Amino acid sequence: MHRCIQALHQDRDPECLPYYFLCLDLQWRRGDSTIDLPALMERVMKIIGHRPLFKRFSERITIGFFAAACVLGAMPVHATTSFPQEPLLVGKGSIPPNILLIMDDSGSMSWPHMPDNQDKLSGNYYDRTYVINTLYYNPQKTYKPWRTAGTGLDDRLAEANFKAVASDSISVSARTVDLRGSPDSYFYVPKPGVVNPGWNAANYDTYRVGASNSSSSYQGGAVQKKGATTTVIVLNGLEDVRPWKYSACFAVDASSMEELTINTYGGSGDGDIYIFPNGNCSGSYVGVSKGWSNTETYTYVSPPPRVSFYIYSGISGASRINYAVSGRRSWQEVTPTGRTQKDELQNFANWFQYHRTRSKMSKAGASEAFGKLGKNYRVGLNTIWNNNFYQIPSTNNDGLFEGENRSNFYKRLHAVGAGGTTPLHGALQRAAWYFRTDSPWMDTSGEKLTCRQNYAILTTDGYWNEKRYAHTGYSSVGNADRSAGYPYADRYSDTLADVAYEYWKTDLRPDMVNNVPTSSANSANWQHMVTFGISIGLKGTLDPSGPVPSVWPDPTDKEDAERIDDLWHAAVNGRGQFVVASDTDKFAEALSSALKAIDSRNASGSNIASSSTSTETTTLTFSAAFTSSTWVGDLSASPFNAGLTGVSSSAKWKLSETFGPTGVNKDFVNRTVLTTSQAGKPVVFDTLMPDASLLRDAEETTTGTTTKTVVKVTEADNIPYLRGDSSKEQPIGSLRKRTYPLGDIVNSSPVYSADSDTVYVGANDGMLHAVDSSNGRILFSYVPKGLDFKSMASLSSPTYSHRYFVDGQMDVISKSDQGYNKNILVAALGRGGRGVFALDVTSPKTMAVSNVLWDQTFQTPKAPATDPDGDMGYVLGNVRIRKGNGGKTYALVPNGIDSPNGSAVLYVYELGSAGRITQTTKLKVTSTGTNGLMSLGMADLNGDGTVDTVYGGDLQGNIWRWDFSGANLPTSAVKLFTTLTGQPITGGIGVGRDSSGNISVGFGTGRFISDSDVPGATGYTVKNQSIYGIIDKGTAVSGRDDLQKRTIPYSGTGASGEPLRGFENYSPLPLGKMGWYIDLDDPERVISAPTIYGSAMFLTSVIPGKSAGGCESHAGSGFKNAIDLFTGTSPSTGSFFTLPGTVSDAKGRNGSIGSVGVVGGMPTEINVTSSLVTVGTGAGLGTSSTGINPLSGGVPSRVNWREVVPQ
Repeated sequence: MHRCIQALHQDRDPECLPYYFLCLDLQWRRGDSTIDLPALMERVMKIIGHRPLFKRFSERITIGFFAAACVLGAMPVHATTSFPQEPLLVGKGSIPPNILLIMDDSGSMSWPHMPDNQDKLSGNYYDRTYVINTLYYNPQKTYKPWRTAGTGLDDRLAEANFKAVASDSISVSARTVDLRGSPDSYFYVPKPGVVNPGWNAANYDTYRVGASNSSSSYQGGAVQKKGATTTVIVLNGLEDVRPWKYSACFAVDASSMEELTINTYGGSGDGDIYIFPNGNCSGSYVGVSKGWSNTETYTYVSPPPRVSFYIYSGISGASRINYAVSGRRSWQEVTPTGRTQKDELQNFANWFQYHRTRSKMSKAGASEAFGKLGKNYRVGLNTIWNNNFYQIPSTNNDGLFEGENRSNFYKRLHAVGAGGTTPLHGALQRAAWYFRTDSPWMDTSGEKLTCRQNYAILTTDGYWNEKRYAHTGYSSVGNADRSAGYPYADRYSDTLADVAYEYWKTDLRPDMVNNVPTSSANSANWQHMVTFGISIGLKGTLDPSGPVPSVWPDPTDKEDAERIDDLWHAAVNGRGQFVVASDTDKFAEALSSALKAIDSRNASGSNIASSSTSTETTTLTFSAAFTSSTWVGDLSASPFNAGLTGVSSSAKWKLSETFGPTGVNKDFVNRTVLTTSQAGKPVVFDTLMPDASLLRDAEETTTGTTTKTVVKVTEADNIPYLRGDSSKEQPIGSLRKRTYPLGDIVNSSPVYSADSDTVYVGANDGMLHAVDSSNGRILFSYVPKGLDFKSMASLSSPTYSHRYFVDGQMDVISKSDQGYNKNILVAALGRGGRGVFALDVTSPKTMAVSNVLWDQTFQTPKAPATDPDGDMGYVLGNVRIRKGNGGKTYALVPNGIDSPNGSAVLYVYELGSAGRITQTTKLKVTSTGTNGLMSLGMADLNGDGTVDTVYGGDLQGNIWRWDFSGANLPTSAVKLFTTLTGQPITGGIGVGRDSSGNISVGFGTGRFISDSDVPGATGYTVKNQSIYGIIDKGTAVSGRDDLQKRTIPYSGTGASGEPLRGFENYSPLPLGKMGWYIDLDDPERVISAPTIYGSAMFLTSVIPGKSAGGCESHAGSGFKNAIDLFTGTSPSTGSFFTLPGTVSDAKGRNGSIGSVGVVGGMPTEINVTSSLVTVGTGAGLGTSSTGINPLSGGVPSRVNWREVVPQ
């Protein structure tokens, strides 16, 4: 039943909601207390309505089919997928970092205005307009109470009561004030059409809240706008008046009236007027006109909302008398935004109680930002005066930000006070001293995790003015950054920047091993503190949105704006960020930005590619990466170093560096972008295309307070944005700010085509990109037809949550291989959608709509009956284009996971001379239950360049064999082998032939696709995986009893501390054995394809980071392995690796090195050149290379393809 809950976390089709609720109800009735109802409801409402890891996992892997679905009768509709929409590489297994929020509790935090030096505001209208006093009430925003510890959007303190609003400037106390008629109830709004109202009173409309009003108004008050004084007739009539009698009672609406006048005239006799302050002439009257005339007048000054009167005659002979009621007013009941009176009054009351002062604004913003923070963090809180220190609760639930720990944080946050000066030096130093103690490093068991990261977020509304704090003294750090170089150094001692630098560069725990994760932004692997700075309202003399200055100003000479520059300098020195926040929104956004930066991880899930099979300095290695939270991608081209021992650390180019005004992609927005319409016609991707309206539904939202109206984004905004236009990005416009206009590249591996010297890669900006390998210029892009365009529209939303779009693998056939003098590219969407598409990329610099060959991509429909192809799933594995026997060319595609029919199918697209489909054949295999074909291997048995045998691995652990040696396609498959307990085969398959002519198939088992594939996760089942070598003699191998068991008995440590292993020493397979297997220790597994070179099978195995665990597993690790394909051992002579030395077993016996550890991240699929094997690492640490002797043990032939690039 948890699967039905998981369905809600995929943001799928709204029509499935009734079934989600049914699943939820069933689970709730069963008493499942693990369901987070507020979070699920937030997800339901959504349906309705940086550090680099290294990205080259071919997560072309599979996950067991996830059967959670909307159920209608007996028909399965796969409304969910087996994979989450954020990469498993991000955050899985990471050690929760420490975050210490330091709130300003100086005296100025109680002030109700911002910025400083606005003394003339007090008592003036300037004080009451948000244009000048950024803290004051802004009717364009919706003010909410402070968030509480709950994770739901509505987990907040109570709405304020307008008649009894908390009046304290710091807390929500019992002391209250009635805002009706209060001087604090006035506010000023720029008049319509006035862009820069400035200090001119004539440019503002005056509003008051809680004035006298009609009886129907909210809480006894009304929102009124002041205008010109007017007189209006409220009531008139003619009444019979009899002697000594009262007339009927007349009720008058006097709301917003300053004066109410009642006149009698005409007729004869007496007409006395009696006035009552209610609507029914009851109780005591408040005014009377008792003249002896039929013409009398009474004026009621400042009348209540409802007034009543009657006419009384005190003489005989009276007759009918006329009466008239008129009013004078200059206030009209109207709200500045069109809100109802009730909503405007409530909004004003919430502002007054929860946002009115600097202290309240900062609490509102902090509560909002931390309300969105997940549990996998450890959060503490202190103030600059050390009055409210809430230490990270390390020994309670590992200090995680949930439950009691979260509740205690919010209680302390709401209770932060104000008083005193601004001793920022001591506050920041105290944070560092705290991180020197044992507590921040410990978990509940008492273990100190040395790789834990520490962040201090320092907030302040003023210039620092004391280098001390209560209880202990500030200890001078001198000019700590004197020799730090640009942009860190300055000439001044004891600046705030010196404090931040001192505790970044200093090893806070020299007794611990230095294994804190590093990144390009922060190279420190020792235990240190990262500093973030947030200035509340005050700006310095420098612009933090511009470049870092070459010379920092002197903040030590006087208390002025240069001390705000010093706060920015401190964030630079502390490898953090700096933001100026002028109101609740900006403060919340600043904190959210800091938390996102803490949360960012650079990663790589795709494999690397090379421009040549030779290991030469002219050979380029292409690798991709992404940065989470900002969700930008990168592709780099790097040569081998001069010693040919690995990939150079100096890239020839990086896409991330090519988008500037002088970069080769400066004109990126004007490149050719193509797509296929929903009707199947190739078109240019622009605002004129037929399906442009599908890309209009992005929205702008904000944090803390929200704008009154949601800003809808049109396709005229969104399509240029998706093409790369940044002109309407925040803060100038409303669209999501991007570092540069390239989406994250997670699982799509770059493919190099030598014919055109072009690299191709898919990105989750919704496009496949073609890149000139010589300089990094993007030549063209393609948007597949089958993408979820509504989700793609959300790429421009400031609150964008990651989704996959173009995330799959691809293949490009060379001109010589294809025989038609064309380059044809076939690519899958991967996790971004179902199916594949094809392009003619013979001339990538001159692409046109005619080069779009076919697009067989689509989303899962609402019902299987309407599905265009129920056998096609999400293709995560390799796609191949091969020349077949009989002169035909085939695109071979495994159907992948989550097909509506749940089957395992090999798709064979027969391509004509132009690359277009002439026939589609689906080769289904026989299996029970949910399945999917995940990976392929191919063999050319006679060396004529055509495919003779195709192998496929599926989710149920089967190896299938299809015979392609004839002129016609096969009609069935042979099941060659089934792994132990159905170990899934999600990587590729290698094929080789030994010296006796026997064909062997090599592969590993495992998967890393779903949340439950992470070690330690709920439902974790990916245990006891293996590596296999199976001899193919045309018949099935019955089981593991027919295989020889091999082991990894030898171990050791390399020169750089990396683990080394050795396989069994060489021995031939015993007679009668049909192959071999090696069992791996949990959680080691294989999720990528091997490469066969000689008798060597090179492949990587990965060890994913645990959901909870020690530092050794925070980013995962793995091994580069080299095994004799035909024996499952080390080679007969020497070693496949060139590393010196040997490894030993428990008895001291030596063996050859056959397995080299990769630390700091899981290795990607192996890339083999003539003398090196190279992998990417999943933690942003670049590549890892090892020298090889591929021909050790003889020279058997390889019968599967590797592209051989002409030299």
